Amino acid sequence: MRILLAEDHRILLDSLAMLLSSLEGIEVVSKHTNGKQVLTALEIEPDIDLVVSDLQMPIMGGIELTLQLRERFPRVRICLLTVADQPDAIKEAVRAGADGYVLKSADRSELEMALSMIEKGHKFYSQQVLMQLANETGLELAPALDKPQKIAITQRELDVLKLIAQEYSGTQIAEKLFISPTTVETHRKHLMQKLGVQTTIGLVKYALKFQIV
Repeated sequence: MRILLAEDHRILLDSLAMLLSSLEGIEVVSKHTNGKQVLTALEIEPDIDLVVSDLQMPIMGGIELTLQLRERFPRVRICLLTVADQPDAIKEAVRAGADGYVLKSADRSELEMALSMIEKGHKFYSQQVLMQLANETGLELAPALDKPQKIAITQRELDVLKLIAQEYSGTQIAEKLFISPTTVETHRKHLMQKLGVQTTIGLVKYALKFQIV
């Protein structure tokens, strides 16, 4: 996997480059100190798979870089590596389309897992990040319900919910469960109705809240 790095602190940039280069199958192609440099590099550097970027950088930070990648280089994935674990920052990254959100406090194994999952087409968020999302208000459950088993969820719906919470796409879920994508979408809609949530993130919050995954 060919990677571009973006981090405005030179020592951290060099350290991250050394760490990633030591991982099997990873090639750090170039290092940059802001998002604009990354975009320029992508214009001339072919076959980049992933950008690992700091969230807050001068000139262009990680969120704006993510938005630019989605518009100009949609094939290139991006993982934001940051100290920010505040819900607003996390939700902004999710809305922008970041493929990963990993805290700088993560150890080598977590970072390696994140890159592996992103390479396979999944999304990855640090456990602390998922907990922040789960603790956010807005998860609407039926009154007096404190356990998921009190809601009539079928085993197939539970299977779908687990895979949704693991960031599998509808097509991937269909392949894993040997059902059609249309059936997956039907299960998703039924789950939203039963759990009283409006979005897929609401389903993920529910799964995390009750430790379904």
